Amino acid sequence: MAFTPETIVIVIVAGLFCGFLNTVASSGSAVSLPVLMAVGLHAVAANATNRVPVLVGALAATVGLAREGAIPWKRALIVAAPLTLGAAVGALLSELMPSHDLRLAIVAAVVVALILVLTKLKNLLTSASDSDVRLDWKPMSLLFIVGIWTGFIVLDSGTYMLLVLVLTCGITLVEANAIKNLATLTTTVVAMAIFAAHQSIDWKTGGIMALGSVAGGLLGARLAISEQARRWIVGLLVVVIVGELIHLGMGYYATIVS
Repeated sequence: MAFTPETIVIVIVAGLFCGFLNTVASSGSAVSLPVLMAVGLHAVAANATNRVPVLVGALAATVGLAREGAIPWKRALIVAAPLTLGAAVGALLSELMPSHDLRLAIVAAVVVALILVLTKLKNLLTSASDSDVRLDWKPMSLLFIVGIWTGFIVLDSGTYMLLVLVLTCGITLVEANAIKNLATLTTTVVAMAIFAAHQSIDWKTGGIMALGSVAGGLLGARLAISEQARRWIVGLLVVVIVGELIHLGMGYYATIVS
């Protein structure tokens, strides 16, 4: 695939937003996925290639958060286990499903994520203390299900991770966001291995987008540990998810009209 200088800039900027949004809140793929398809990748290849900037951004964010001592490693690794196992299942399912069948699943997931964020907004802002943390079979089962979606289509997976970690596990929002970044790293590694084995990844396009994702992940890591992090996280979740719904609705309307 040949790239013009303008296309390269667009792809890098999309990677920047992808890395930043995924680190601070979620849904960075709402920016990167449409751009990957706009530059010529079909849905399956775009879904696979999108994991490259997601992985690089998550790695940059995890390094940045680790340097600040913001990651509770033992708890994060426990949480990452069911998510990563689920991601392997989801990635395999994604390879088996035709691209035209993914649209309905994406729209449904975005709507559910918005409803959950808005109805549980107060709970997210006044999240529990560490003494309330629960990591028994129920949250582990929910995290496995979230992991399946993460491997299937990473879009909004961070939102679901945060909702389970805060509302079911009882982890504070800022700590949950740090754990989410590490879990995104481990789940993406597994999903990418499966996509790479099926030769679904466009490494050139993904590598260009990953250049911006590094900067976005590092920048987001600085904001994620700030004093106003909780309100930034929730605010960006709402804004990005609403934007996703508008974008998907316009695409669906265009399909009906044509």
